Amino acid sequence: MNKKDIGRTLALLIIAAMVFAFVSGCIGGGEKETETPAATTAAPTTAAPTTEKPAGPTKVKNPDTIVKYTIGDARSLDPADAYDTFSCEIINNVYDRLVTYHGADTTTFYPQLATDWSVSDDGKTWTFHLRKGVKFSNGNDFTADDVVYSFDRVLIMDSPESGVAWILDQFLDVGDTVKVDDYTVELHLKEPYGAVLPCLVFSVASIVDKEYVEAHGGVQADTTNEWMKEHPMGTGPYMLDHWTRKTEFKLVKNPNYWGGWEGKHVSNVIIKMVDEASTRILALKNGDADFAYIPTANIEDVKGTPGIRFSTGDSPNVVMMQFQTKSSNKFMADPVVRQAFCYAFDYDTAIKDIYNGWAFRLPGSIPKGFPCYDTQSIVYNFDLDKAAQLLDQAGYTKNEDGYRFDGATVRIYYNAGNEERAKMAQMMQNNLSKLGIISQVIAENWPQFLDRIYSTTDWDMTFCGWAPDYIDPDDYIFPFIGSADIGGDVWNSGWANAQVDDLLTKAKKEVDINKRCEYYKQAWEINIHDPNLIFIAQHINTHFEREWVHGYVYNPCILWYYYNYYKE
Repeated sequence: MNKKDIGRTLALLIIAAMVFAFVSGCIGGGEKETETPAATTAAPTTAAPTTEKPAGPTKVKNPDTIVKYTIGDARSLDPADAYDTFSCEIINNVYDRLVTYHGADTTTFYPQLATDWSVSDDGKTWTFHLRKGVKFSNGNDFTADDVVYSFDRVLIMDSPESGVAWILDQFLDVGDTVKVDDYTVELHLKEPYGAVLPCLVFSVASIVDKEYVEAHGGVQADTTNEWMKEHPMGTGPYMLDHWTRKTEFKLVKNPNYWGGWEGKHVSNVIIKMVDEASTRILALKNGDADFAYIPTANIEDVKGTPGIRFSTGDSPNVVMMQFQTKSSNKFMADPVVRQAFCYAFDYDTAIKDIYNGWAFRLPGSIPKGFPCYDTQSIVYNFDLDKAAQLLDQAGYTKNEDGYRFDGATVRIYYNAGNEERAKMAQMMQNNLSKLGIISQVIAENWPQFLDRIYSTTDWDMTFCGWAPDYIDPDDYIFPFIGSADIGGDVWNSGWANAQVDDLLTKAKKEVDINKRCEYYKQAWEINIHDPNLIFIAQHINTHFEREWVHGYVYNPCILWYYYNYYKE
């Protein structure tokens, strides 16, 4: 994906005005498909997060180890080609970046491998002074050469499996990162770009050891480095002990970590991948797990359990359903068919019965709480009669056996273990059958699911989620409805509209927020009538943890940072 030809003139002042201080914070995430929805609740406000803390036992299990039970698996641990939440979680604990966020704050940038920085008056030259005395976990010294190598590597590789390179590609070309001396680097931008610092927080900007990478495959254009996918090595607080696919991760403390190990930190992190909700719930209740992913359907089963803390807070995370417009089922290319499918989804039932009220309608690409959200409105509601009418008028009538599309099967995929998506897929299948449409619901493990989305057109509909890479509407609407030609189409839907691309490119350059919103409004009006997505819901974060765990805060741009957690 290439954004080199996109204008980069967002002013710093406008970005500051547009960055909203979410109570819950900013995953990278983004991500970037999110496999585990951070969950949701009634329409979010700017109210402070709520916390329920029932009294419970205080005996601590595994006091020097954090244990989390969740679903799915990582896809790649190479920061140059990782774009899902699970992979980024591991990367963010093994590697460092130049700057970071602290706690739930997504409006203030703090030093990490850079100690301070400045930008020229014309906004084109960013200077970063680097932390001295830092070592990678293998003992190698960290210097400016590693920063230059890391950023150029992302752009040369161009993330062949995920497309995540677009985040740096918006404002950097190969050679734009320049070493001044061993502990100073400059970024030479062709044009000012206001979201430089937010982008550098995301995992794709993690700093790798040049010597280590060169010893294990180096950098090849448009080519995956297979070694780096499974053997991360950085300057972060933890090292990878082992990764047993579909079973568990174990991280251990990096003895060379520049931040040190004085104070309250855990030495080990174990992440277990368990698809069965009942097993995750039991582990949390009996204390074998410190954190666990609890589906919204089970919140009331766990809430109020002695020894378990429950909290909620605002979240910019969203869930949608994606259409594959290049499918071998040629009817998927017809906007009328996709409109009909939008009417065939039962939004209210999904929110009320599947998310148990922990969700609210999402009208378009831009989530509530972001600038320009109000340029969108709800267009589609559940209406099978309307769906049937559209299909009939477009000539997709039922055959003598009562089936549309001559009995072709619509393939609906979701990631195994995600119970909300499983239920929504089954609900959609039932609704399609009422229209005379045959469909198949298929669950795949997380890495296979992502491979199918990113690398094939062998699907018709799939569920997708999004957490922010950086807090700006461009981080949502551009990858959602921009075409692959300009670096969008993050889910490989094949959808493209030249007018939408032009509007999104203008919005990216525009300094005036009112004009920018008008561009987004026009793009939405085109896309909503030629949909590549079913906009379903926006989440509010729900979180369970044992009461003996301390230090956790929700930041959607850095979802889990284990160095800050401890148990007592």
